Amino acid sequence: MSKNPQLNMLRYWRNTLADAARVVIEVDKTLNQRNAKIDIAMGVVDLKQTLVLLDAFEKRMNEDKGRLDLKDPAWEKVEEAPVFIAPFRVSPLPEYAKLTGETGIFFPFWIRALLTRQGQLKPDEDTFPYIPRAYLEPQVNQEVNFVFSDVDRVDEAFGRPFNGQPGWKNYLDYILSMFKAITSQEPDTYSPENFAVTMEYTLVINDTLTGPADGIIGLYDAIIQQKKIPSTLNALAERQEIPLKPLLSGSVFEKGAAAHLGQMAYEFPLSKSQRTSLYHYATLGHGDILAINGPPGTGKTTLLQSVVATEVVKKAIAGGDPPVILACSANNQAVTNIIDSFSNVKQKKGVLYERWLPDLGGFGLYLPGANREVQPHIPVIKRVQGRLSGAHTEKENESYLIQAEAYFIARSGHPGSTVKTIIHNLQQQLKAGHQLLTAGINSWQSYQQLTAQLPELSSHSLSELEQAIKELEISFSNYLDAESIWLKLFSFLNFVKEKRATRAKQLFRDCPTDYSKVDFYQVRSIQQFFDQKIGLIEQLKKVQKNWQDWQRKANVKHEPDEPAFYEQLEMGLKYDLFYTAVHYWEGRWLIATRSALQEDRLSRNGEGAAKERWQRFAMLTPCLVSTFYMAPRFFSYSKFIQVAPGQNTWETPPLLDFIDLLIVDEAGQVSPEIGAASFALAKKALVVGDILQIEPVWNVPKKVDQANLHRYGVINNLNDQAAIEDLYGKGFLCSSGSIMRLAQKTSYYHLYPKQARGMLLTEHRRCFDEIISYCNNLAYDGLLEPMKGPAKGGLLPPLQFVSVKGDSRTSGTSRANQEEAQAIAQWIAAHQEALIKHYHIPLKDILAIVTPFTGQKFTLRNTLRKAGINMSGLTIGTVHALQGAERPVVLFSATYGANDQAKSYFFDAGPNMLNVAVSRAKETFILFGAPEIFRRSGQSPSMQLFRHISTSHQ
Repeated sequence: MSKNPQLNMLRYWRNTLADAARVVIEVDKTLNQRNAKIDIAMGVVDLKQTLVLLDAFEKRMNEDKGRLDLKDPAWEKVEEAPVFIAPFRVSPLPEYAKLTGETGIFFPFWIRALLTRQGQLKPDEDTFPYIPRAYLEPQVNQEVNFVFSDVDRVDEAFGRPFNGQPGWKNYLDYILSMFKAITSQEPDTYSPENFAVTMEYTLVINDTLTGPADGIIGLYDAIIQQKKIPSTLNALAERQEIPLKPLLSGSVFEKGAAAHLGQMAYEFPLSKSQRTSLYHYATLGHGDILAINGPPGTGKTTLLQSVVATEVVKKAIAGGDPPVILACSANNQAVTNIIDSFSNVKQKKGVLYERWLPDLGGFGLYLPGANREVQPHIPVIKRVQGRLSGAHTEKENESYLIQAEAYFIARSGHPGSTVKTIIHNLQQQLKAGHQLLTAGINSWQSYQQLTAQLPELSSHSLSELEQAIKELEISFSNYLDAESIWLKLFSFLNFVKEKRATRAKQLFRDCPTDYSKVDFYQVRSIQQFFDQKIGLIEQLKKVQKNWQDWQRKANVKHEPDEPAFYEQLEMGLKYDLFYTAVHYWEGRWLIATRSALQEDRLSRNGEGAAKERWQRFAMLTPCLVSTFYMAPRFFSYSKFIQVAPGQNTWETPPLLDFIDLLIVDEAGQVSPEIGAASFALAKKALVVGDILQIEPVWNVPKKVDQANLHRYGVINNLNDQAAIEDLYGKGFLCSSGSIMRLAQKTSYYHLYPKQARGMLLTEHRRCFDEIISYCNNLAYDGLLEPMKGPAKGGLLPPLQFVSVKGDSRTSGTSRANQEEAQAIAQWIAAHQEALIKHYHIPLKDILAIVTPFTGQKFTLRNTLRKAGINMSGLTIGTVHALQGAERPVVLFSATYGANDQAKSYFFDAGPNMLNVAVSRAKETFILFGAPEIFRRSGQSPSMQLFRHISTSHQ
């Protein structure tokens, strides 16, 4: 085991992820075809069986989205589907079953494929066979005795990815070679001891398993193999909390305004806490990570857009490579929210705020899986048969370049110019804007330093002070002039000094400035006082004029001690700087693409060519967006390796330490083993999330997790509870941790001692004050600042409780309450007409129903359907169904009944579930449940909610 604790941590994350990713496929719970008629050599499935399977998949997919009618305009057709193919099944021999108690049928080996409606099989994007972890040594489940292979052999085979020519035959040859490498047997003669093998194809739809982790595992392998961990990942994997730095304040904070260079959206400036977070982000260096805690409704989108805009402008001023920025999260819904926010940026009217290249819009580029369907307006790059293909590659041709160059020049307003001249002029404008911004802050701070020497300015104007001091100087001068010649000759005598000092003090009584340091017995001291004050006033007048001139140039009316100062800069100068930089990079793209085209570098994928390609993409859309599962598949390059004389191959190493900035959104939902590896790709990271909202879906049991900690050298003693607790508290564990917790312990700044480390967004604009005040007290120590205001004259009160009499019932591990579902159906039936009339939008956009239990979700769906309620698109489900979303009205089905009074409740395990459910309601939150389960004494989240609703009506 390595002596490097960070490497041990990576091994632990990597192998725990590999374990968790290989779950058993329960055929009966899938859409399946047993005894499938498949010609595996030709890659053909019986057409009738194909259509039955794909039709069932299409129907279920649409029903899950509330579409019940094939004629529904929103009905989605399925032309191909990902499938698993088991070439055989395994069952224990009777004697062995009697001896061990082993029962059941096992499917230990699955071939991944895509099945078209024509019955054709194609290689899937994930080419390595699927092998459930339960059938590999060392086994976790002691009740399973069938062993297919072992973890080490599978991992060794996994290190030899499919690099052959596209096509089913080559893919099948690879699959057969992997089977032999893993089992030392051939598939058609496979014969495990004590088990019978039935050679019969089983075909299942692959839509029930977690996202493929192979790309993440491969990235871990590459890092571990080179043994040098890139600095950002190294910081994340460091066990100790990073020492804190002081927060920015005073003049240092004001200088942060000059580091915030660009603003993407003009509708809203940054809030104070967003601005504070951005200025602290601007201090990050190579390998640094900043956590920004983002409670619900606090405007993460505006902040992230401003971060990206700032990087775009900063790099354009420098004139080097563009910023390559990757925004990631763990699931497709989270990244869809990100890409939507960068694809739908509202802009001012005017040529400056339009794109200067044809067929180009938005500032995000989505990097999904090859089979992921994406809305047409979103720019997409996919990896298809090893090559990147999509929105930007389609523009890399001579025809588009000729059109785009002419379009760019025309939009610039300089028809006789060249692209190079235009981008030079644009960069000069950017530099001038940056200098103006910096000069303004410097001018203000000079003004402040001088005014600090004249505290009297708080009660007198500068002109009043100047007039008073000059009049005093004249009076004192007149007094000296009026002295007799004898007094002047004998001014060294004490009684003369005393007389002069007494008169000077009389003159200074009405002096508006501090004169405590004046020596009235020395004329020189009095004259120095006048010289110093008048000189200071002259300096102030000059600096004041410079400041006022700057305000006119920058179109700013306020001063840095007022929020409006920063807001005017953001919606004016900084907004213009961003769009100027956008056009600079558009011009740079034209030059870079023409160069690559002329030198035939577009199809190359060596390290340099791969980096240049991503930089070209970033020139057009600065924010690249992907899941943690897909990102490692994109950020790699091709490397030629000679294994032995005459034996050559290609490897695909990752582009380590290449991405300028990794943004992690919804980081509180990302388990550490899933997100950590991608930090190796980036030079720094901004991690945004909330550990008090939706938690990760952890796939590893705690006991297995602790065993892995010991196995991979993270802890030396399996029973070292102190070490385990320390790792737990910092977010390292795959059974309880998150990327957000890891980023918190790695952040230099700690804004609020009561809350977690990092920055905190505090201005809440989503919910009425009555609603968010519950979340504020429950989870955020009262630090949130409600900005929407109290409810006034709405259709419904902001908070309601609907009492339901009825018992819950359990089904397996889930729970349902038919009476409660009926009450919700009746409520919707009674209110839906008024709701639609009030909000003027469809019911699905007004209302959402949240419940803790999957069983209740299906009960609600069935009950509402029978009640004739329009289910199309209506959100009904657990809190995950409302991830990143909001509705005017949220109904919460508690599900527990009066028969559950002695139990502890699922939604009281922590503040997370009710914090999410309540904070998704913009105007009305309604709790349905049995009052008996809420009326107990205590401070559980549900009891606090019940009391909060009750007091809101008093």
